[in-house]
Amino acid sequence: MKKKYYDYSVGLNTPYWIQELRTPKGKLIFRFDTPQNISFFVVSGLVLLAMIMINVNTSLFSIMHRITFGLSIILWVFLPLKLAKFYCEYEPDGKKMHQFLVDGMIYFFQFVANNKKIYHGIRVTDNELDVLIFEKTKF
Repeated sequence: MKKKYYDYSVGLNTPYWIQELRTPKGKLIFRFDTPQNISFFVVSGLVLLAMIMINVNTSLFSIMHRITFGLSIILWVFLPLKLAKFYCEYEPDGKKMHQFLVDGMIYFFQFVANNKKIYHGIRVTDNELDVLIFEKTKF
């Protein structure tokens, strides 16, 4: 009789979901209508941090604040949440977004940014290709 092994990848690949935010003493701070993935909070925090860094280094947000009469403040809430939700929910080519971005960067650096030609699976320069001589074969 063969032994059946349990596939732990199913349990390990499930994301952690957050439905309530509580203090260490247990007091409820905020309750989400639908549970949110942990990466949602990470990405929204990073986008908010990037927006703060842009605001400190440039006066882009202050100019927008003057032009739109204060409506640019909505960007501080709307933009991080929408980008984080898009990052967490959208799966291009059936992959997670971070894996898709890494694969895209690998493709860019290996094929787009590298000007060498591929000949028999090896990268060669144009000078090495000039050495190759193609002759007619007699059958």
